[in-house]
Amino acid sequence: MIDLLNPILFGGLFAVAAPVIIHLLHRRKLKRVDWGAMRFLLEMLAKRRRRLFVDELLLMLIRVLVIACIAFAMLRPAVHRRYGGSNGAALSRQGRTAAVLLVDDSVSSMAGRAQPAFDAMKRLGLAYLESLAPGDEASLLLMSQLGAPPSDPVFDIEGLKANLLSLKPSYVATDIPALMEAGLDQLKRHINPGAELVLLTDGRKDGWHEEDKVRWDGLRERLRGPTNATPGTRLRPQVIALTPASVGFEENLAITAVGMDRTLVSAGRPGGIRVTVRNFGIQSSRDVTVQMMVNGEVTGTKPLAIPAGGQQEAIFNYTFPEPGSYAVEASLLNHQDLLPADDRRVVSIQVEASLPVLLVDDTPSPGLENKLGFLQDALDPETGQHGPFHVTRISLVQLTASILQDYRVVVLGDARVLEPSMVDALERFVVGGGGILVGLGPDTDREMVNRYWARNGAGFLPCPLAEAVTPAISPIPAAINLGHPVFDGFGARSDEAWKEAKVRSYFKLDTKQIKASDMDPLLTLDNGDLLVAERRRGLGLVTLVATSLNADWTDLPLQAAYVPLMRGIVGHLGSFIIPPRNLEPGGQIIYARAKDPAKGLRAEDPSGKPLKLTLASWEGRDAVVSEPLMEPGVYVLHDPNQPKPIYYAVAVSPAESALAPISDREVARHFEEGLSLIHTPEQAAESLFPARRLSVELWKWFLLAALGLMFGEAWLTRRETAPATGRNG
Repeated sequence: MIDLLNPILFGGLFAVAAPVIIHLLHRRKLKRVDWGAMRFLLEMLAKRRRRLFVDELLLMLIRVLVIACIAFAMLRPAVHRRYGGSNGAALSRQGRTAAVLLVDDSVSSMAGRAQPAFDAMKRLGLAYLESLAPGDEASLLLMSQLGAPPSDPVFDIEGLKANLLSLKPSYVATDIPALMEAGLDQLKRHINPGAELVLLTDGRKDGWHEEDKVRWDGLRERLRGPTNATPGTRLRPQVIALTPASVGFEENLAITAVGMDRTLVSAGRPGGIRVTVRNFGIQSSRDVTVQMMVNGEVTGTKPLAIPAGGQQEAIFNYTFPEPGSYAVEASLLNHQDLLPADDRRVVSIQVEASLPVLLVDDTPSPGLENKLGFLQDALDPETGQHGPFHVTRISLVQLTASILQDYRVVVLGDARVLEPSMVDALERFVVGGGGILVGLGPDTDREMVNRYWARNGAGFLPCPLAEAVTPAISPIPAAINLGHPVFDGFGARSDEAWKEAKVRSYFKLDTKQIKASDMDPLLTLDNGDLLVAERRRGLGLVTLVATSLNADWTDLPLQAAYVPLMRGIVGHLGSFIIPPRNLEPGGQIIYARAKDPAKGLRAEDPSGKPLKLTLASWEGRDAVVSEPLMEPGVYVLHDPNQPKPIYYAVAVSPAESALAPISDREVARHFEEGLSLIHTPEQAAESLFPARRLSVELWKWFLLAALGLMFGEAWLTRRETAPATGRNG
């Protein structure tokens, strides 16, 4: 079977018509003139004309064949033949190979019993490189360097082997679909016709993202290529997965989470620091001691007994003495397992003097009157007494774009109308990291809200509004998302807190055009209608309450549950520090400052070495950005304008700690077809031996034929133009 490896150049074959056209246009046009002396030469001229006609036809044919040979050489035809070896698993290679090695150097590859899985992965990679022949080209892509500029492929396979041997595992999380997408993009930089995507992974399930069907469907479509594409070419590359032989479930103990027991952390107020430790193994209960440190100082230790497959929480009571940034670190003492990287976790916690909240009311007045009186009393019952919330209440006409920059949360209470400029300002506020709480009510103009605030899900409101309803029997709220931080202030029996809170009227929320993954329902009514919904917009959050925030439409403000609910919502909306300070490996310090963003700033890594900071732009603001932070630990930023250092925390992804194996069947299911799985170097040598190239490219032979024909054409041309006496001797 013959395939064309460069079919896009098929149009070049039409160039063979050029010699024919030129021949027809330049045919000798003879004019007949009767001349008596020439009649004796007629017989000789007839013979000469026949010979010239044959020579011209032969010359034209040679020129056509020269162009055809060059055109076919550019099409790169290849003959495929069957290999008659004993191993039916041998791979077919389409001529010279373009190989992209995709190395999953994530943190889980550090784990292993006798040796890290990464060492076995490198041996498999070396066995694969041994199968490449001179003229093959290869690229090396690392999971930890997906964001780096792409590099050109190399033909120096020995140099690539040395590069592979020098690699070490990183602390980044696995993302197999992203790695495969990057490999397909890298193949575009190669020139060889044969194409192989070689995935070196540790054989563990983390990072395959089976739940992300949209990404996998798109990836399979790219791998499948056009219908008529030849397997093993750049249009339909061969996928080879090199994974060490599975050893089953690994025993591992990990700190998977460290955080506060509340959304808003205030200075001088006692709080609890929660440390979650999980046993990913199958052994019986394991005893371990958890140590807590704040800004490098030990604040306590606690023992835990964790059953197989279970988890336990250790809660450390702590009072942060003053506002500012704190580095909180939890670690497992005197503990060794297969993955030490997850035995320690750090977080950066911002302690507030009080959270600045802006309440926007139609006509604000003191007390519980008007739209946001109950909410103000719930957040700041003792005005001016330095509580966790610093509340400012203004009228709708006082709301300007410039005032928003002084607040972390804005609350709109049954607002009648917003100027287009303010709608735009609120959208930019939430996209830049702010929080917005919207309450509805009898003055809400549904048509105006849907047209300008919601815009079919593209505005700052989480979703459009349907009709307002007043059921004959008033429904009551029911907590449906007790794991959400908003409900941290409620006890175990939080459902009883809503029994007397009747909702007389409310707007139904139209969520049909909103993806379920984009919307976070916090509270629903017992009739199934959504009451409180949250949605991320850019870097910020918006929470929508379908009823009023006062007692116009509901009895909720009169119930004890109202205060912890509103404090939980507002505290959660304002709890996010933007740009973020809790990062995964590969993240960057981003620090935005209004004036002189880089003046006097300096940063240090966990070992105390200085970090390079560069000027950049973030969300339209001047900022400084660090180099990627690859090591877990605490990074410190010093700003001469701040009384205390600012802490950034880098911790490994908890998803890397499970160490659950992925079966060959599960791997194959992701790719559907065209996948080769190899687990040992011996298997790689048997399946990938260079002698098993089943394709022979013919372009060299076509070029040689063209060259030979060109010599023949030169000889014929010289023969035709030579004097007759010279030819006749």
